[in-house]
Amino acid sequence: MPFLHSFGPNDIISNRMVTRPKFEFVLNDGQTYLNNGRFLGTNVSTGSANLYEYNVDRDGTVQQLIRPFIVKGADPYITIGAKVTGSAFNQLPPGHLITGSYPITSSVSRKYFANRTAPESMRGTPRQRREQLDVYAAARKELLSLKNTMNYYRYLSESYKFTGSLVDGKVNMIQVPSIFFSDGIQKGTVSLKYYFTGTLIGEASDKYQNGELVSSVGATSGSVVGLVLYNEGFMLMTSSVAISSNTEDFVGAGSPAAVTWLDFGNHTTYASSSLFSIGFAGTQKIPSMTMFATAQPGEVNNSQNPTWISSSDAGWKNNTTAGAGGYIEPDNIMIKNTVQSDYCNYEDEFQKQVFINQVGIFDEDKNLLGIARLANPVLKKETDNYTFKINLDM
Repeated sequence: MPFLHSFGPNDIISNRMVTRPKFEFVLNDGQTYLNNGRFLGTNVSTGSANLYEYNVDRDGTVQQLIRPFIVKGADPYITIGAKVTGSAFNQLPPGHLITGSYPITSSVSRKYFANRTAPESMRGTPRQRREQLDVYAAARKELLSLKNTMNYYRYLSESYKFTGSLVDGKVNMIQVPSIFFSDGIQKGTVSLKYYFTGTLIGEASDKYQNGELVSSVGATSGSVVGLVLYNEGFMLMTSSVAISSNTEDFVGAGSPAAVTWLDFGNHTTYASSSLFSIGFAGTQKIPSMTMFATAQPGEVNNSQNPTWISSSDAGWKNNTTAGAGGYIEPDNIMIKNTVQSDYCNYEDEFQKQVFINQVGIFDEDKNLLGIARLANPVLKKETDNYTFKINLDM
């Protein structure tokens, strides 16, 4: 491919760009909304993010869905998330097409942990205590898995110490998937707001950037009501103090109770008076590559467009020969003079010129990797020298 030109040692620059995308989740009446959006595309539930943004405009009937796939071959360890067990995989014939599914979506979620007897307070025979410990571990396994992590963060604040309600008390866990924060939640950007019938009755934020969620509105103002794990995406609310005198029946049992931070995010259809807002900024490190493609004078001045050939030689393909000696084209083919004169009924002197409208990027094996398209074609004459700057975010 003689039209390919290699990048020089200084023509490719690799960088890493750090972005801080902001997110706000609103939870109310059994629904979750992301950044004030309601309909985010087909196959994407409200309040969710689509990892690959596939199939957002496909219904699976008129427009077929995009699916990941592999063909069963020599390597039995390749997986694509398809639900195929080992025994079922072994029974498939070689060459069988195995498909997965898109989209892969995620959203914030909440889990509530009730009071439990701490291991050191368990009584009974060794077997009974072991059975009690199994029940305890099963009920609080998510919290227990964070014990070492929280104790590690004690250098930020002693509030991270895994003790008290974290061991046996009530805990309200808000879970933020890593699809939203990638390399961590930015410190100082977490904001939790509790509205009741449209009025702000509680607000907590990590204003000290040490993981403590400090209340600034309501009866709990000035106190630490929870913690945030920046790198793991968890917010743990531990305060059982009433935020205000307002009451809500979250389970529909007919027994409304004073609202606390332990109720934050419990957006059931029974609690239609309560609205919750979760705001934060993520940290995403995006690899970026800048490529400089240069068209030197005397280069890149031929076109494969059929209109490049003069109409007098439009039938040149009829003069080609193909056989044992190879494929042979005519030596002399007239190129159309596309130079436009400033005068009427006058043709300017011939110059080779082309309009560049795209740049192809190839790998070392001459496989086309991508095409960078220009907004407007660029006229290049033989004496011109152009450098095209191409940015690729990965």
